[in-house]
Amino acid sequence: MKIGIDIGGTNTHAVLVSGDGKLKMVSSSLTTPDVYTGVYRSMKALLQKSEIRAEEVKGIYIGTTELMNAVYDEKVLAKTALIRIARRPVNITPALKWPATLRRLITEPYFMESDHGYNKSGGRIADFKPLEPLYQSIADGKIDAVCIVGSYSPLYENEEVAVKNEIRKRFPEMPITVSHPFGTLGFVERENAALLNSLLSKVIEKILANLADGFSSLLLECPFWLTQNNGSLMSVEQAMKFPVLTLASGAANSLKGAAKLSGLQDVIAVDIGGSKVYAARVVGEDLPEVMGSSDFPGLEAGLEMPEIISLPFGTGNRPVIRKGEVELLPLLSNDIKQYGIAWGGDALTVSDCFLKLFPDAFYDPELQTEKLKYVPTNDCAMVVQYVVQKIKEILDRLQNEEKNLPIVLVGGGSPLFNPKLFGKYQKVLNPAGYPYSGAIGACDATISEVSDKVYWLNDRSKKEVVAEAASACKLEAIKKGADPDTVKLTYIEEYPFEYMKGEILRIKIKAVGEQIL
Repeated sequence: MKIGIDIGGTNTHAVLVSGDGKLKMVSSSLTTPDVYTGVYRSMKALLQKSEIRAEEVKGIYIGTTELMNAVYDEKVLAKTALIRIARRPVNITPALKWPATLRRLITEPYFMESDHGYNKSGGRIADFKPLEPLYQSIADGKIDAVCIVGSYSPLYENEEVAVKNEIRKRFPEMPITVSHPFGTLGFVERENAALLNSLLSKVIEKILANLADGFSSLLLECPFWLTQNNGSLMSVEQAMKFPVLTLASGAANSLKGAAKLSGLQDVIAVDIGGSKVYAARVVGEDLPEVMGSSDFPGLEAGLEMPEIISLPFGTGNRPVIRKGEVELLPLLSNDIKQYGIAWGGDALTVSDCFLKLFPDAFYDPELQTEKLKYVPTNDCAMVVQYVVQKIKEILDRLQNEEKNLPIVLVGGGSPLFNPKLFGKYQKVLNPAGYPYSGAIGACDATISEVSDKVYWLNDRSKKEVVAEAASACKLEAIKKGADPDTVKLTYIEEYPFEYMKGEILRIKIKAVGEQIL
């Protein structure tokens, strides 16, 4: 048996899935600010309803939007010291285009001189004295994490590693991020990705500790994994090192889960939640990936993210109409039943507007739709038209006109959307299990390894180097727990360096395999 957990902005869902992939039991609770309580309640209810023994659970799979929310909450982020290693000081303000609230958490860069160059591999860093002021700041409790960025680290990672090891001698428990694993060659994009990773180091530590305590209190001693942005699994150790790779995991799981629930191989999946809408094309339960961070306004970073389009509202937002224009105000809380008119509250929500027009959209014993009789129908129609139009604009961007792909709606708000609202899109599905697609997607996650490195040919042929890189990538996936018989390469991309005499090659590879549990 496996348990999947989806920690969303509104609800925390848990599912129990058998070894052959069948859904056995589900449970939900409101997501709580501490994360732990919501997960504990969902898990406890799941175990009680299913009556299975704790030892029957072989693994727990978790997707969360918690880190995505934390990005904009400076109170929970780590105060980060930035170290730059370069031939000369880099006159670029760190995180230049980020919000000021985040920039305040990053120190002025500590400069260390590099002995490398684009055409020259240098020796070791000889002088670590520039680190002395940093050591004092750490000792004084002014620094929570360290970020190390070398100008030439995609070519020579040894300098970043040397500085990290030097700091570890003094402060072995200090979270340290180095930039070279993030792959991108551009300095600013790579630095931003590494900085974002450092800022999240405190949050991930707290989340993982709380989850471990919660599972132990339920007598669950099995391992647990987090899912990452590409929908694959990462161990607790990996998540501690690379929390930034989990930022979009909740949305990725839900959209992949939608495809699985539909039983179709090529769909446009739409996750309609209380505070956000996500959509993507899913082919064979895989999401295409792009380089960027479009889901985080104002945060440029070199991160490979699933190609997901999002809308900054959901069914819990509060609509107002001003001068004939619809505006959606933020949620009052993550529990719509505390304020929505259809549940006895006094605040009009998007859900109320849909229920006014479609009162039989879904069953909830707590609904009091008669409370909506004084809400103007015309206003509700305007809100519904506005919301549906925004979603249809996304569908138009994702749709393949030749295939006329089916639309799969999931998420707690999805039953509100009558298929007739989507006009030309004739095949609109709302499969059973729709509220739990995120947890189902987490349970179905695979093992993957992405390698993005620069190789010196050193008198070897390009074919030999690519074969070596591919073999190493597959081996890393197997080390993570992938079944060797299922591991396959999903892409190999080569980027020659025209200005470096053909002796150097950037190779990007992804290997994917089913987990051995």
